[in-house]
Amino acid sequence: MIYELRLYSVAPGRMPDLHARFERLPPLFKRHGVQCIGQWTVTAGPRMPGFVYLMAYADLAEREARWAPFYTDPDWLSLRAETNAGSEMVERYDLCFLKPNAGWAPDPSDAQRTIGGVHELLMHEAALGQGAATNAFLRDVQLPLLREQGAQVMLVADMASGPRMPQVVTMLGWADDAAREKGWAAVEADAGWRAAVAAQRDSIGWPVLGRTDRYVLRATESCLPKAVLGA
Repeated sequence: MIYELRLYSVAPGRMPDLHARFERLPPLFKRHGVQCIGQWTVTAGPRMPGFVYLMAYADLAEREARWAPFYTDPDWLSLRAETNAGSEMVERYDLCFLKPNAGWAPDPSDAQRTIGGVHELLMHEAALGQGAATNAFLRDVQLPLLREQGAQVMLVADMASGPRMPQVVTMLGWADDAAREKGWAAVEADAGWRAAVAAQRDSIGWPVLGRTDRYVLRATESCLPKAVLGA
């Protein structure tokens, strides 16, 4: 499985227009077999206003087969022109391809459960050549601590194509903003977490998970994601 993550920078004042477009896209997605597994408005992050959505495919060949006819569909061209209303509403978009991280072991029982609340997209720059150590840190230290603090680990993926490679991308679900802030404070104060990060600095000179772009998200009600994305 591969994922396609799109991050849109939306022109000021145009977010309602973008939501209006996405409310009318499901029939077109269905017609062309595009599996959109989540849509979110960015409530806090590096670039505001922002919109994020995620799609899943068996492989890149399937992705190309889905989108080639979509982009030439007269209904899409009409919808795009109508909702743009004379000026582009998306000023910039970043497109990334992801593959599931080897350190992530999702619970299959979460595959059909939808999840609301506050969601969080984390795009970690990863230490070059330290894939095994990064996966072990996620599997044995960071992800268990996040779960202990009430986070739903929705996705952990390695960036296969995108800016600033290598990166690890994580999507988390929290009950609310207070739970998210309290949860991260507890993780970063944990003695085991701090010892693991200190050992990484001693061994390679820096943590295996470095600078992070953090996006706080609100899921679109008409497209609530599953607790495990793409399972």
